Amino acid sequence: MYCAAVVKPALEEVAKVYYKETGVQIDLQYGGSGTLLSNLRIAKQGDLYLSADASYMQQAIRYNLIKESKPLVVITPVLAVAKNNPKQISNITEVCKEGIKFGIANPDAASIGSVTRNMLLQSGDWNVLKNCIYVQMPTVSDVANALKLKTIDIGVIWDVTANQYKEIDTVKINFFKEYKEYATIGVLKSSSQVKEASEFINFLIYNSKSKRVFKKLGYNMSN
Repeated sequence: MYCAAVVKPALEEVAKVYYKETGVQIDLQYGGSGTLLSNLRIAKQGDLYLSADASYMQQAIRYNLIKESKPLVVITPVLAVAKNNPKQISNITEVCKEGIKFGIANPDAASIGSVTRNMLLQSGDWNVLKNCIYVQMPTVSDVANALKLKTIDIGVIWDVTANQYKEIDTVKINFFKEYKEYATIGVLKSSSQVKEASEFINFLIYNSKSKRVFKKLGYNMSN
């Protein structure tokens, strides 16, 4: 299973529950949605693909890689800072202030990076703010860990990711809420275990034990 980093905490736990119940082991490969899509296009093998937003799933469908897909969880981008906001950031445009280190996920590799670029293009801020990016990273988890370790001061991550770090706070940016996304899971046409892959999707979405794991970790299921 190719799995976007945003759902790693939940998928690791649910996969263990699934193994206990069925004896079926789910082998998980994590990364940015774009990186994973590139990998599976080359490898042309695997059973499942979970993208952090629907646009990458649509790309996978256009590439004729997906047999069926379903939305799994709802996620929203947030502006994230270190606990208690020590640099007193109140707006995305402040990332260009002197002494502020701004980090994002690579827009060509990770969903949150692509969404960040799209949001700022539509707000008219991208052409200025892209010059203030201190570092681009492979996944949303990398951005969150950099905030935790204080190697950056501010970043754009998913709300569910921010919720999993006690070292991270968020700054309310109203227009970010307009970019709600759906992490989406699909069965790959390359799968030699289509029935088993579909059964795991149904377990993820509908099983009460799976739902409890997602809820405990702060995810909102899409249905």
